[in-house]
Amino acid sequence: MRLPLPQTLFGRLFGATVAVVAVALLSLIMLVFRERRELAFSESGSSATAASIVEVSQQLAKLPPEQRDSTLAQLRAEHQPKRPHERMHGDLGVAQRNFASEVQRELGGQFSVTARPPRGGPHRVVPMPGSPPPPPDRMFDLVVTLPDGDRVAFRTFSPRGPPPFPRHFLVELVFLTTMLGIVLYAMTRTITRPLGDLAKAADAVGSGATVQPLQERGARELKRATRAFNAMQERLNRYLDSRTRVLAAMSHDLRTPITRLRLRVESIEDEVLRTRCIEDLDEMTRMVRGALSVFRGLNDAEPTVAMDIDALLLELQRQYGEVNANVAIEGHAAAPFLCKPLALKRCLGNLIDNALQYGERATVAVADSGDELTIRVLDEGPGIPEAEIERVFEPFYRLENSRNRETGGTGLGLSIARDVAQAHRGSLTLANRGSGGLEAKLVLPRLQSVTIDYGSAGERPVD
Repeated sequence: MRLPLPQTLFGRLFGATVAVVAVALLSLIMLVFRERRELAFSESGSSATAASIVEVSQQLAKLPPEQRDSTLAQLRAEHQPKRPHERMHGDLGVAQRNFASEVQRELGGQFSVTARPPRGGPHRVVPMPGSPPPPPDRMFDLVVTLPDGDRVAFRTFSPRGPPPFPRHFLVELVFLTTMLGIVLYAMTRTITRPLGDLAKAADAVGSGATVQPLQERGARELKRATRAFNAMQERLNRYLDSRTRVLAAMSHDLRTPITRLRLRVESIEDEVLRTRCIEDLDEMTRMVRGALSVFRGLNDAEPTVAMDIDALLLELQRQYGEVNANVAIEGHAAAPFLCKPLALKRCLGNLIDNALQYGERATVAVADSGDELTIRVLDEGPGIPEAEIERVFEPFYRLENSRNRETGGTGLGLSIARDVAQAHRGSLTLANRGSGGLEAKLVLPRLQSVTIDYGSAGERPVD
């Protein structure tokens, strides 16, 4: 089973650093334990005893079997037991097994070494120097099996185990680990915080917002990335402002010659020709107004406030009811939504206009999950061909070839609605309903919770 990895860069970097430090500390503790055990083993004389056992075992392996009994008798006479005065520490069984492993390592694979409690039996027993008679729990037999299968038991005392681990060392280690954790946390935040600010600013700029230049801080690479982002944002804003001003000026100036043309068209005697010219001029006027409306939206400096979505929808329902349009509302928002009220009202108004234009009624369904607000505008019209669903969001694109206002307008409504949705870091999608008609789905994430007096923002007219 794979452990879940943290999803943030801070979590992964901090977790990896802490894991490396933890492994290093555990390795240090293991080394300290091993060194203390080896030091206790050598200082207690067990290392000399082990060397003697290895030497005797190798000598016995070289002798014929018939000469080993006399050699063992001589060794028993020479080795007089002595009582050790040091105090034993730790688990004697573990110490005995460690002693047997050390002798086994010195003798090699041709010999077999095991530890057992002292007892009589067919095995020949050789007392080693320094082995005490009592108490019996301190004694053990180290049985060495020679290469030819003959076995000899060496009776000795258990090696001294390492002394108890000092408690103050553990306290100091915990203190050191805590300090390292604090330092690593601060260092990791220093690295990842500028990246988080940069990501938030990039997301805001992608939604059409203008953010203040970021403070250059952190490592040199982070400062360079922040500096590049600030320069990019400045150039982008300068380019967009310049283009918007030029196009807005052109659209504004076009209204004057259009007005003059309208006056001249009125003097045309041919009524059919005059009607067609007036229709073209009306279409041009609507396109200019639509373009100006788009440009105003690009430069929208409307403040963001907490808006009562239910009050906004009721206000739209009242306004459409004044012109006998059938707009139904289902569901409600759980809490005020942080938004630009006029822009959001314009977005919803464009979606409702589109629904009423192709169907007799519009239904607005609201669902609030707490993390995001979903508003669906449903109509009972003919729907849209699947191949055209994304194209209808393009400015001035319409499914109909006619430029008659009664059959589709200028084709800017959905484009403006999607721009407003994206400015709120949301999304707007269209889908054909299975029961017939079209569904416009507006999903708006709740970025933060703010309580503000939203007053009469919902009563202001649609721009």
